[in-house]
Parts: sequence; C-alpha cells; structure tokens
Amino acid sequence: MLLDWMRKIHQLEYAHCYQSIKYGKIQNFIGISAFLLSTFTAFYSKFPEFVDENINEFVKNSIIPFFLLMTAALTGFQAFFKPSEKAENHRRIGLEYEKLRHSIEIILTNSQNVNLDQEIQKIKETWDSMDTVYVNNKCFKDGKRKVQSLNKYPEELSFLPTVIP
Repeated sequence: MLLDWMRKIHQLEYAHCYQSIKYGKIQNFIGISAFLLSTFTAFYSKFPEFVDENINEFVKNSIIPFFLLMTAALTGFQAFFKPSEKAENHRRIGLEYEKLRHSIEIILTNSQNVNLDQEIQKIKETWDSMDTVYVNNKCFKDGKRKVQSLNKYPEELSFLPTVIP
C-alpha cells in the first residue's frame, strides 16, 4: 500500500511541477508580448519619422491603437489571471508532495524500527491536510508517464483501469 501511495504522490509531484512550468511559460509569454507591444508603441510615438509617410497614417490610425488595446488586454489578463502566483503555488505543492514521498521512503527503509501503523496514519493525515489545487489533465498524464518511465514502482493495482494509452 505504501508503494502505491508513493507512486501516486510521485505522479502528483511531477504533475504540479509541470503545471508550474506551464503557468511560468504563460507568464513569460504575456509579459514579453506586452513589453514588446508597449515598447514599439512608445518608440513610434517618440520617433514617427522612422516610418514611411505612406504607411505612417495607417500605422497611426490602425496599428498603434491595436497595439495599445492588446497591451492593455494582456496586462489586464495578467493581473486578473495571475499566472506567476499560480506557478508558485503549484511549485510549492509539488515540493510538499516531494517531502511526503521522502517520508514514505524513510518509513520503507526503516520499516523494522518504526511502528508501521502509526507512521501510515501520520502519512495519511499529512496527505489529507495538504492544501492542494487541481492540475491540468495533460500535466497529470505527463507526470504519470514520467513516473512510469522510472520503472521504480510496481504496476498499479489490478482493479484500477489504466488511463494512459
């Protein structure tokens, strides 16, 4: 049972790490895009002579307002969606799962020297009290594949269906 718990915890550990990376990439994409759009807009408003006069009216009347709208939308989305906070939260949860997994490893390596029922109850209580959030299904499947590739754990319990093809 402890090995099965350890496998599940390891999968969740990786899933939260992958989710954290995903939110970090979203944060970077939004931030860099908003930065580039605002930089171009600021540069153009300060130096419009660098743009050909025939194109200048189109840029001034169409492109600049569009870039300003996109910059506002991206920064608003970033402030509302908060991908950096979500990335940090998933990173923190992944680390909590890692600590829990290490606790099980210690129990398994010192099984003769501990009260196994008491230690299992502590693990269960810790796991039940963890403040977690859901991960994207793709991140969970990626975490599951990663753990399966380690060839460290026995097969899942036979009465549970396999989700990953």
